[in-house]
Amino acid sequence: MKHKSGPNLYLVLSVFLAVVLVLAIVYAAFTKQLSLSGVGTVNDSTWKIKFDNLQSPVLAGDAEQVTAPSLSNNDTKLSNYSVNLYGNGDSITYTFDVVNDGDFDAKITSINIPTPTCTKTIAGVNQDASLVCSNLSYTLKYSNGTSVALNDTLNAGVTKTLKLSLSYSSQSEPMADVEISNLGISITYTQV
Repeated sequence: MKHKSGPNLYLVLSVFLAVVLVLAIVYAAFTKQLSLSGVGTVNDSTWKIKFDNLQSPVLAGDAEQVTAPSLSNNDTKLSNYSVNLYGNGDSITYTFDVVNDGDFDAKITSINIPTPTCTKTIAGVNQDASLVCSNLSYTLKYSNGTSVALNDTLNAGVTKTLKLSLSYSSQSEPMADVEISNLGISITYTQV
């Protein structure tokens, strides 16, 4: 007896090819190519923190402003002011804004509020300048009364109002003129 393998082989091969063709069609039906496209732009950014809106001083007692402060160095320096205090309860307060006109949030990473230094200006008068200095108060605060401090934030587009005050409080009046110096405050803001 002869074995007929011819038509069975063709049949198996045909079925196999048909299955492969069906699977290829099914695979093609369930595939999808995804693509991403677009354009990116890096925009310019600015870092600009400055002082602004310096107001006339608020005076108490007999205090007087001799020279008004000025803004310089692209509004980053408030300087050259001169004031006279005469006795107990005299004070002067300057109100101004610190503004973040840049694109980055900032915080205070360094602040230096020195202790005022007092020296006698008239020789021969027995006036202890350090006693005068011990009765001075020199502060930098926000308008809500809290002190300006390390890690305070100033977010982009935000303005905060500051008050710089120098006051004298003592029951004994100075016997001679005392010059007050070392009033330079420095604040460093760094990007958050």
